[in-house]
Amino acid sequence: MGGVLLTTLIGSGLVGNPPIDMQSIELPLSSVNVDKSILATWVTEEVDTFSDEPLASECSFFNFSTQYTAEYCDAFTISRMQYATVRVALERALRCATTANTECVLSPEIGLAIPAVFLAAPEAPLGMRVFIAPRVLNLPPETNTLQRRVRVSIPSDTFTTRTVVMNDTIKVEYMTDSKTVKSELVYGEDAFCINLLRISYESACWTRLDG
Repeated sequence: MGGVLLTTLIGSGLVGNPPIDMQSIELPLSSVNVDKSILATWVTEEVDTFSDEPLASECSFFNFSTQYTAEYCDAFTISRMQYATVRVALERALRCATTANTECVLSPEIGLAIPAVFLAAPEAPLGMRVFIAPRVLNLPPETNTLQRRVRVSIPSDTFTTRTVVMNDTIKVEYMTDSKTVKSELVYGEDAFCINLLRISYESACWTRLDG
């Protein structure tokens, strides 16, 4: 799952390369969109060319080659994002998730510059729910959490994988598609996907959002 495929590894014999601590990952920086827009233009959304299946270039899966800049990681920009933008992003996330057979998509993978995660949710109107700008909170004292080695496989390049150490339980505060602020405990693969979003952006993004 996860815009990429996330697999929990058990036993050192399953790991080819030493796992990477997610806090130590530093990659060359790039903007999500070349034109610095909040939402990229998709050819397949044009009226005369609309297609349920996006182009390969439209679902641009995170592959550890770059991290995204913090230019839209601020509360003012995030709070002013229009519902129509979120709606388009949800529809794109569903299309990319279906194409890649995954249950989670990162916002930069669909051309949305504001950090967000889209998770499969059959009960939701569009089949996915969104965690916009998820900031990590302290876990309640009674919460059990473990560090897991998670193998990240990129759908567009099945030969490329990375193994990253991630917590299997996190508490996040985030904005919903209706601009409601919520907090909740997130477990397992959903937690891994939010962790992956945090890897995909430079640390300055989370310094601003986490406070």
